[in-house]
Amino acid sequence: MTTDAIFRATALTKTYQSGETQVLALRGVDLTVAAGEVVVLLGPSGSGKSTLLNIMGGLDHATSGQVFFRDLELTNLDDRGLTGYRRRHVGFVFQFYINDDAPC
Repeated sequence: MTTDAIFRATALTKTYQSGETQVLALRGVDLTVAAGEVVVLLGPSGSGKSTLLNIMGGLDHATSGQVFFRDLELTNLDDRGLTGYRRRHVGFVFQFYINDDAPC
């Protein structure tokens, strides 16, 4: 499938297990991000923003649905495949950084 979409998610879900409780972090997310488009994710704490970014960035696996980067289906990749994807296509700026060597 060739398209001008850089990212595309279809019916994306992510469920976490916490003891006997299932936590639905993403519920059927559909998203298309076109080349050159600027996207802002807004929502309250716990609404799935980081979960979505972790899946799109290849740090986590979806429970169901599909995610594509260009023509590469990320949801079909194993851990080794996701590592290759991150090496070639992804850069991260993490929100929190702890420098254990810094003086207090």
